[in-house]
Amino acid sequence: MQNIFENISQKKYFNLKGMKPLIPNYSIIAFICCLLPVAFCLSCGGPEGFKKPEDALDAGREFVRAVLDGDYTKAELFVLPEAEDRQLFERFTEHMKKRPENERLGLKSASIQINKVDELNDSVTVINYANSFEKHPADVRVVKHNGEWWVDFSYTFSGRSLEDSLK
Repeated sequence: MQNIFENISQKKYFNLKGMKPLIPNYSIIAFICCLLPVAFCLSCGGPEGFKKPEDALDAGREFVRAVLDGDYTKAELFVLPEAEDRQLFERFTEHMKKRPENERLGLKSASIQINKVDELNDSVTVINYANSFEKHPADVRVVKHNGEWWVDFSYTFSGRSLEDSLK
């Protein structure tokens, strides 16, 4: 470190014109070094465009949109953090990725059609929807868990009726 300061004092680190030092001001370096960790921490908040849903309808719609778009990383952020839900979603993702490209493109360009929203209580909502590509109705159950809205993915494959979901 001492050699650097000696070289600077001897003006060995100047450009060809002898006007500007090639080593930047140390206060700028210190500012950048402090700014980088802050920027890194802010960027770790989740994928770009992800915002925690404010209600059940937002959670269900955002989940379905991410699945239709083929953004399974984003869709997984909405899946209830329980082992059964995560395992089922992983198998579902593998299945979807194997679908022909023309079907995946059709799903990506599809719109979501909400047919019915059943608010079963203050923490359970079932959304019946279809997409404009496949036009088959499906249900997605959204539950409030620890104050946040999550998609109960295992409900889709359980065969339970709406009445059973209240039990």
